[in-house]
Amino acid sequence: MSRADKRRWRSAAGLKDLGALVASWLIGDIASQPGYQPHCGPDEETQHLIPVLVAINRLGFVTDGSQPGFAGYGHDHHWWEQRAAVSGLVDDSELRDRLVAAAEVAGLTVVQHDMTPRRHAEGVPVTRSLGRARTHFGRFLSVRDLRTVWQPEIIGRRAFDKVTAAWQFTLIDPEWGRDDVLWEALAEVVRRYRLEDVERQARLRREALSHDNLCRRYASPYLARGQVQEWHDGKVRRAVEEAKLSGCTDAAIELVVGCECD
Repeated sequence: MSRADKRRWRSAAGLKDLGALVASWLIGDIASQPGYQPHCGPDEETQHLIPVLVAINRLGFVTDGSQPGFAGYGHDHHWWEQRAAVSGLVDDSELRDRLVAAAEVAGLTVVQHDMTPRRHAEGVPVTRSLGRARTHFGRFLSVRDLRTVWQPEIIGRRAFDKVTAAWQFTLIDPEWGRDDVLWEALAEVVRRYRLEDVERQARLRREALSHDNLCRRYASPYLARGQVQEWHDGKVRRAVEEAKLSGCTDAAIELVVGCECD
C-alpha cells in the first residue's frame, strides 16, 4: 500500500470515516484497502453492485465482503450457485435497525454478532458446487480475525477500537441465484436516509430565513438575508443531488421539500 493511501486510512476516527474510505476504494479514488491485495480493486463480479455499496458505506455500514446472486457454469465447467450476500460492520443502532427492518420486509436472512462471549455461528453457505458448500458469509470474526481484515497498523488504534466494538452484520438472500432483492433493499434504506436529509436541510433553510431568526441574529436582517439564503440553498441543492444519485425520484423529493426546491 502506498504511503498516500496509508495516510488516508490512518486518518479514520471511526466507522463513518472507514465507510467513506471504502466507498473511495470502490470507485477507484484509493488504490488499496486493508485486507485486500495492494493496488487491487473490487472483483469483476461485483462491478454492478458498486453504486449501492458506495452509498451504503457512506451511511456507515462498512462492507468487507459482498457477492452477487448467480447460477451457471463456472470456469471449471461445473454448475455453480451463489446467494447474494453482503457483510460488514455497523455501530449506528438506527442504521442497523433500518437494515434489519428492510431485510425482514424483503425476506432476507440477517446474521449479527457482537463481541459478547458465546457460541457464535460458523456462517451461512452462500456458494455451492458439486453438492458442496464452497464459501460462507456471516461467520463470527474474533479480534484476531479482525486484525487480519482491518490491520490496526494501517487504520490506527482509534479506528480499530471502533471496529472491534461494532456489530458484525451480514445480509443474505436465501434464494440461490437471485440478484436483485438484496441490493434493492439496501438501496431503499439509502433512499430513505437521503430523503430525510433533504427534508432536514429544507427545514433548516426555512427556520434560518424566518423573520424572527434574522432579527434575533443579525443587526441588519434584510442585508443578511441574501447571504443566509445562498448558504442554505447550497446545502439543500447538495442534499437533493445526493438524493437523486441514490435513485430518489423528483416526485419523492418534491414531497419532502415542496417549494424549497425552487
